Amino acid sequence: MKKLLVILTTVFILTSCSSNSENSTLKGDIQNIIVSSVSEVSGKIIQMNKQQGEPVNKGDVIATIDNTNQKYLVEQLQAVVDMKKAKLEEIEAGTRPEQIEQASAQVQAVKAQLDLLISETESGSSSFAIAQDTVDTAQANFDYIKSQYDTALDSYNDGIIAKSDFDLATYKLDTAENQLDTAKRQLKSAKIKSDQGIKAAKANYDAASAQLKLLQSGATKESIDMAHADLNQSIAQLSQAQNTLSKYDITALGDGIIISKNFELGDIVTAGGNIADVAISNDIYVLCYIPDQYLDKIYYNQELNVTTSQGTQTGRVSYISLTNEYTPKDKQSTSDSKHTATKIKVAINDTVGILKSGMTAEVLVPLNE
Repeated sequence: MKKLLVILTTVFILTSCSSNSENSTLKGDIQNIIVSSVSEVSGKIIQMNKQQGEPVNKGDVIATIDNTNQKYLVEQLQAVVDMKKAKLEEIEAGTRPEQIEQASAQVQAVKAQLDLLISETESGSSSFAIAQDTVDTAQANFDYIKSQYDTALDSYNDGIIAKSDFDLATYKLDTAENQLDTAKRQLKSAKIKSDQGIKAAKANYDAASAQLKLLQSGATKESIDMAHADLNQSIAQLSQAQNTLSKYDITALGDGIIISKNFELGDIVTAGGNIADVAISNDIYVLCYIPDQYLDKIYYNQELNVTTSQGTQTGRVSYISLTNEYTPKDKQSTSDSKHTATKIKVAINDTVGILKSGMTAEVLVPLNE
């Protein structure tokens, strides 16, 4: 945080007071307002643009602290803001006709696939129906072979046929049974695949229909408000980062002269470090003491005549101390019998820019007002 410091650059040389029945003349010193250029960030000084004794204008960059990382952060946040702006514009613009046409075509395609599966199942042309026919054929063949086997078994037991003929009938029965078992397993698998296929096709159709409905209805107010809020949050973060970035340039807060410089190029600065002090031009005052018996003769913003080596001009009372004090012994005058006085400041203009801290001035205070 930049703070205004008033620095007394010299001790008072003359603070004597002379008076007559109409006026009291106060002698004091000219002082400058001193403004410190304080860093609000930490880092290394990579540029030092001004030197001690050099004049500056308000806003001039005195020094620059390394801001590389902060610049990267600003660029990243700017990219996020741009992306969210584009997303918001897309939401507010609504769905394009091409997107609706594409979604509608997708619905028609998955509906056709679902209808085909159902039709094949119902008509018997599906893989499940074919597998069912295969089982029926295998079952009929097994039943026929089984009847032949039963006849062969009776004949073998009666001694009518030889064992080799009976073994052949047994082999044919085993083969027919294996074929029937295989056909049944294939039927079961075809049934599962058929059910799963129809179920998956139905799910695809429902999803495609829901997506089409969503595109046709457009974005909701809640989704638009949410996108706005999300964008505003990112904009606020970007503004904060940009504000922090600007603090890496240490600037003069007013027109004046650099009277002290506390860091050099390459130095490491911590937040709160005072880079330089600037004596503000055209913002000077006369600091003097007024005896307490005349304190009732002055007030804030009162216009008083001020005489310097450059002539006489009108000043304005800008400060009156709340307490009085003993005038320093070497500043006492013969008229100041009680040696107590109150510190005051009288603001003056220095349009030429030649008045300096430490120069003396006389302030005329009317006593008959």
